[in-house]
Amino acid sequence: MGTSWKMTKTIAEARAFAGVLAAAAVPDGVQPFVLPAHTSLAAVRDCMPAASRVLLGAQNAHWAPEGAGTGEVSMRMAADAGARLVEMGHSERRELFGETDESVSRKARAAVDAGLIPLICVGEPSTVRECGGAEEFVTAQLTAALSRLRADEVAGAIVAYEPVWAIGEAGRAATRDEVSPVLAALCLEAARVGSGQGCRALLYGGSVTTANAEDLLDDPHTDGLFIGRAAWDVQGFLTFLDIAGRHAATAPGSSSARA
Repeated sequence: MGTSWKMTKTIAEARAFAGVLAAAAVPDGVQPFVLPAHTSLAAVRDCMPAASRVLLGAQNAHWAPEGAGTGEVSMRMAADAGARLVEMGHSERRELFGETDESVSRKARAAVDAGLIPLICVGEPSTVRECGGAEEFVTAQLTAALSRLRADEVAGAIVAYEPVWAIGEAGRAATRDEVSPVLAALCLEAARVGSGQGCRALLYGGSVTTANAEDLLDDPHTDGLFIGRAAWDVQGFLTFLDIAGRHAATAPGSSSARA
């Protein structure tokens, strides 16, 4: 269960959030993660106790180890600032900054080489959804993203399905019936590429709220949720952790942590 802060929060605001989160009890069966802006990553790390169960991540990093990449940070630099995972392939990065399936695959390879968990985002635009091609579109994205990883390395990746039409301020909340077939297809593809093991976790993101979170978690292929603005307030994030905790306690196979 995690959130990306996107382009929000000063260092002081990030520390305030982290301080409350660090003092809160994490429900059994839940793996929280938070993706601060690069400027706040080290500050959030320093607020968390050594034994914290909260994973920190970067919202982006370059595949090159170092060099002439003005404005970029490397995987090694992200890890040095406290990241345990790195997000890649988000639709905003694809649309606004030219990220491609090729660059996502390079980032996934570089993340694993740096000892980081790749958090790979996939999702179809509304035009693809309307013509019935969602499953084919997102499985192709996933196949490309994982193409540089060995089968055993796929098991360490996190995949977040975020339909483009469901994210952002103008996004429309998806129903479980709309996303369930796509999540099932992604689960099968991850298992195929990973020689039957699948990925570390399969998340859903897109207009997630406290009102629809539990229903979305009821999908049998959803291991957790990737939440946007509804979790940017720390009390909101803690509410989502409680929802996930209650769900994990009653779900079949509840001994495994839900992301």
